Amino acid sequence: MGHAHHHHPDGKEADYVFRLGLGADIALAIGKSLTGYLSGSTAIIADAAHSISDIILSGVAWWSFRAARVPKDKEHPYGHGKFETLGALGISGMLLATAGGIAWHAVDVLQGLLTSNPDISIHSIAHEHASSHGHGGHHHHHGIDMDHPILALNMTIISIAVKEGLYWITKRAGEREGSGLMKANAWHHRADAVSSVVTLTGVGGAILGVPFLDPLAGLIVSGMILKAGIESGYNSVMELVDAAVPQDLLVPIRHTILKVEGVKGCHHLRGRKAGSALYLDVHIEVDPFLSVSAAHDIGESVRHQLQTSHSEVSEVFIHIDPAISPSTAVCSPQKSCKSKKDKAVNPPTLMQHDAEEIVHHVLSSKFSEKMKVEHVTYHSLQGSILVQVLVSMPPELLIREAMEIACEAEKEILKADSKLSQVSIQLRLGNPIALLYHGTTVWHKI
Repeated sequence: MGHAHHHHPDGKEADYVFRLGLGADIALAIGKSLTGYLSGSTAIIADAAHSISDIILSGVAWWSFRAARVPKDKEHPYGHGKFETLGALGISGMLLATAGGIAWHAVDVLQGLLTSNPDISIHSIAHEHASSHGHGGHHHHHGIDMDHPILALNMTIISIAVKEGLYWITKRAGEREGSGLMKANAWHHRADAVSSVVTLTGVGGAILGVPFLDPLAGLIVSGMILKAGIESGYNSVMELVDAAVPQDLLVPIRHTILKVEGVKGCHHLRGRKAGSALYLDVHIEVDPFLSVSAAHDIGESVRHQLQTSHSEVSEVFIHIDPAISPSTAVCSPQKSCKSKKDKAVNPPTLMQHDAEEIVHHVLSSKFSEKMKVEHVTYHSLQGSILVQVLVSMPPELLIREAMEIACEAEKEILKADSKLSQVSIQLRLGNPIALLYHGTTVWHKI
């Protein structure tokens, strides 16, 4: 028996962060364009062109995030969370391209320094920085035009400050939301900031007469961006192929499940991610003699507690299992439950209709004048067959006589088939419970 429910966090904070990043990119593009136009700096104009590509990338990231929040429909019954993962994968690709472009430029400059006259002028180093720090197939200029150093330098410093600020804002929001897309977008902001820092380092090295600072800083920065791109890309691919989430993320979820009243234990707890949403499957163990409705209510309580205590949980599929012994009151990882699972799939030694036939045959042939079968409840627990038999007896019988007859009947039923582990005969004294099915009263004998 299982049931699933869907839940969506509102994501208002994340949406605000994406809009903030997009707005900042637009403002930087306008500011750089005006600065380049007023100063005539080709480097700033080129950087403004790159900021336009940042606007496009930020727009794609925002669109991916909003697409992932669209409610599930007939075409996407499990939701649209993978759009967020695809967006993160795209940004990861851009990070790898950026790292490659910066490394290529650094190696090129380093080769030039090693093969040419080491006495390189400040102007030639500054001009070299007007060449690209590659961003995919685009040229990312962060050079300081020495003809207009103050204006260009101020614009570059502002860009670094804004982009580094966006990195921290987006990174922290991504950690709170559990969004790989936001974390990847944060590193996209930082890639722009640190590539500008490389430019300033190179110019400073040129002024100090240490031209090797530029390529060395470039290689270090490219390594940082490359590491972030690989990690983000790997995590995105793992999400797309529905890889299991790490066990340490499931530990607090186990604790929440075990705190729910009526839960005796749990196993086969597993999860997968789709963007910032977490999808869970779990088997919970309840009292084996509970009614179906009571067990369902416990499952509902587990679902409610999970989505209340863990906002990242989007959907939960809960399978109800009977608790066999107190030793099972743990929530063990999936890998440790193999033997339990193997036992669970074994068919029972005696089927329900066979058990009912045995009960009816014994009572009708040997106790027809003393008791009448009202209902037979069948239980199968790890290969053991338990039967509860509800009977009615003549009202003139004394309670002691009824108990003696019931005890004798239990022994006869157990003799009839060795596969039966336990039989319990219960006397019905009141009226059966009335259940309503679509407005029709059905009498259920329990």
